[in-house]
Amino acid sequence: MNFSTLTWIVFAGIQSVTSFSIQPEGIYDLEATEVIVNTTETGERYFAYVITNVGSEPAPAGSYEVFLSVNGKVISLDTKTSALDPGKSILYTSETKFSPDRKKKKLKYKLTIHTKDGNKSNNQHKGVVEWE
Repeated sequence: MNFSTLTWIVFAGIQSVTSFSIQPEGIYDLEATEVIVNTTETGERYFAYVITNVGSEPAPAGSYEVFLSVNGKVISLDTKTSALDPGKSILYTSETKFSPDRKKKKLKYKLTIHTKDGNKSNNQHKGVVEWE
C-alpha cells in the first residue's frame, strides 16, 4: 500500500490549493531471512528457509506467497500463508532432496516472497551450494 501526495482543493470560492503527504503509520515488511542447507547421513542435501516480518504491523493471512527454487525449478512453496506478527519468523523445510551423485552440478537457490509489503528489496535471498 503506497500513499502518494494528495492534493486538496478548498472550495471556499476556489481561493487556495493545499498539498501535503501522508505516510503510512505502520506496515508489514517480510524479509527472506535465511536459507539453510542440510545434509542427510547418506550425503543428500535438502533446504530449510526462514522468512521474518521485520515491519511494525502484522502481515495478514494470504497477503504473501513463498517460493524456493533450486536450479530454476520451484521445489517448495506456500500459497496459503498464515498471518505473521511483527518480529516473528516462519521456518519452512523442503522435502526435496538432492543426491550426491549430482556433484558436478552446483545447487543455485532462490528464496522469493511475493507480496505487497513495505520493502521489496529484502523479498529475495539467493545463493549457491557447491558439492565438496
